Parts: sequence; C-alpha cells; structure tokens
Amino acid sequence: AKLLRSQPTQIVEPKGLLYVQQREFAVTTPNDGSVSILGSDDATTCHLIVLRHTGSGATCLTHCDGSDTEAEVSLIMSSVKSFSNTTGYGRLEVHLVGGFNDDRQLSQKLTNQLLRAFDLQPDDVHLVTFCVTELNDREEKDIHFPIIYGIAVNVKTAEIFPATFPEKGPDEDLRSAHVLTGARVSINKWAIKFQSQLCFFWLQWSLLLAR
Repeated sequence: AKLLRSQPTQIVEPKGLLYVQQREFAVTTPNDGSVSILGSDDATTCHLIVLRHTGSGATCLTHCDGSDTEAEVSLIMSSVKSFSNTTGYGRLEVHLVGGFNDDRQLSQKLTNQLLRAFDLQPDDVHLVTFCVTELNDREEKDIHFPIIYGIAVNVKTAEIFPATFPEKGPDEDLRSAHVLTGARVSINKWAIKFQSQLCFFWLQWSLLLAR
C-alpha cells in the first residue's frame, strides 16, 4: 500500500485505454493490439480490483461497489482463467485498491466481502497489493477522504499506478445508464479470440432478469 500511495497520479489519455465504469469489468491479454491500459476511477467506498495471471498475462480490472460481490469475483476469476487454460505455468495475483474510513463503514464492509469471496475460490489467489479502507485513508480537518480514487494497469508490463482519465469512453453515457436503473452487475468484457480477432461483449443480465 505504501509504495502505491507514494506514486504520483498519472493522467491517462484515451489512446490504448479501455475505461471500466462502476459495476463493469474488462479482461484482455498482452497480445491485444488495441488495448494496452485498463483503468477506472471515481472510487470512494468502491474498490478497484486487478486480477492477473502471471503466466498468460491475462489481466482483469473491475470496479466493485458491493452490489453482488461474490458473483463478481467468480466472474472475473473464470474470465481470467479462460485466457490462461493453455498456459502451463504462472499464478493468479490480485491487487485491491479503494475505500477509506467512511462514517457508515461501507468501505470496510466491502473489503471484508472481497476477502471472503476470494477465500472461497477453489484456486489459489495471491494477494499482492492491499491498499484499501484505512490503508487508503487521509484526514483533513476531521474529514476522511480516499488517497487513491483511480488506478490503471498496463496490460503488457503489469505496472499498476494511480491514475485519472480525461475521457471515460467508449459510450460513457450509455454505459452509465445501467447504474441508474438499479442493475446489479454489468459485464464489459474485452477479449481477443480466434487468432487475434477483437471481440467486445456487453451484457446486462440483471436488467434482463428485471423484465
């Protein structure tokens, strides 16, 4: 946590970026010719999760708000593993960032939910970065704030750093609408399959269930 907090916040431009909004996740590999950076910000009590397989380099970023934590963790685990099935070496590593000492203790609740959800997974997951809740808290005039609101991960180098994003596309307004409707989880899955054919999947199954 200390190492991540000590880094300056970088401004990430749109080229090569796939921005992840609240209740979304994105996953890709170093072979992706279009996306080199996954990023998300505007996290207060929300937590940002990076899950990476060190063998395949498959990397996932999700913006979790506690709406369905166990389901979201299971989804990102299966997604990263699906890009790592042919890799005979490597391990799963997770980085947790976000939250602060809020009065309602929503951050601590989400931290506990995430730790439990990863602990319930049948695969070994190695916790590498833990910069959440009290470890991501600063105080000014008796008011608590997060230190880090956003992060980015370089898919090719595995570097993770504090970040902010001038543009949050594609389709920022359309993708934001699902949160206003009360959808629990949205999947924004960016993947390379079929000999580098780029595929984009956007599924809102909670909205479908609500119909």
